[in-house]
Amino acid sequence: MQKTPVITRHPLNTGVLELRTSAAPTDGELFRIAERINPKRSFLFVSTVLGRHIPVRPRDHFDAVNGIVDQIPDALLGGPLLVMGYAETAVGIGAAAARRIRERRPEADLLYLSTTRHPVAGREWVSFSEGHSHATAHHVMAPTSCELLSGPARTLVLVDDETTTGNTFAALFKAVHDGGVDVKRVLLLTLTDWSNGRAAQAIAELCPGIPVDAFSLVRGEWRWEQDAKATLPAVPVWAGEATLPAWVPSSNLNSVPNPLSNAPRLGLQMEPAVEPIVESRSKQTAPLIPAALPMVAAGDSVLVIGTGEHVWGPMLLAERLEQEGADVKFVATTRSPILNGEVIRHKVTFPDHYRVGVPMYLHNVPERPSARVIIMTETGDDGICPTLRAYLGRGHIINGAGQVTEFET
Repeated sequence: MQKTPVITRHPLNTGVLELRTSAAPTDGELFRIAERINPKRSFLFVSTVLGRHIPVRPRDHFDAVNGIVDQIPDALLGGPLLVMGYAETAVGIGAAAARRIRERRPEADLLYLSTTRHPVAGREWVSFSEGHSHATAHHVMAPTSCELLSGPARTLVLVDDETTTGNTFAALFKAVHDGGVDVKRVLLLTLTDWSNGRAAQAIAELCPGIPVDAFSLVRGEWRWEQDAKATLPAVPVWAGEATLPAWVPSSNLNSVPNPLSNAPRLGLQMEPAVEPIVESRSKQTAPLIPAALPMVAAGDSVLVIGTGEHVWGPMLLAERLEQEGADVKFVATTRSPILNGEVIRHKVTFPDHYRVGVPMYLHNVPERPSARVIIMTETGDDGICPTLRAYLGRGHIINGAGQVTEFET
């Protein structure tokens, strides 16, 4: 772990970002700087291990998240625990953190719950805004196992890919606290923490007396020098017309949330894994690999693509295929508009999977990739639009009903 502070300057079109990194691993690059198409904040920390803007090997993704969780002393992981990740970027790492906590504390009362931009009718609980985002509104649903929010005071674990001011952490803490959850301790988990202690302080100021601890792989602080002559970009909008009604997540309260089919907006309890990893699907490898999906042989190059908030199930599939010997990378589509450049080498823009009228992007995947493509959506097949299909060329779609279809353009 690097100890001596390192100062770097990153010139962008609208100004210069200066970073003072006080702690970081010395065995690999964890982030790069790209430029957002957003007048509220021009810079973006693009993680190399998140799997959102740069394809990542599943093992590298989980090693990074586990590396954050494993910094937490055992004494701070007593249950009950409410773990929360942010839509859309941190839905997956939030779930991965919850899984690692479950592995360390298999006996704990634990619930994972992500925020969402796609609320479920009849399940609305609390909401808040993320000021600097391209999509500010976050909704939190009452989980299927809503009794896990009540009862004894619990540890609240908030997970995000990065923090710069702590404002987003503070907004979610306030929403959950005002929503009636008795919080006894707060843990903040990030890949990169540029707040220089402000993230923990922001929560402590809201509710003095509740201890707040922060854990990350990279720590430091930032300074933005705005170019007064620069023209700030406008957030892109989708100019196309919707031909189908917007997709609506299921409000079936009797169903158990399935991470392979849906984003975890209704909560997951992260039960300890008991299924053995075996050699072939003929021996019931897992429900993680649909029976209708053609076999992936050891050594095959595979690209698994998650869509929007639906990233946890796709990452689990990618992990399992990697465990079976395939050469797998994972990436997800996003609503985050980023300029092409040294960090974003490839980009395709298309209408959003959920048909709510926003542009979506797939970054750093070349047109018609040579790897075998498996793309998962919690919608129907129509959530993978003709533009994206044509760009990818061929592959398989696993939709929200678990059905597998092949496409080729």
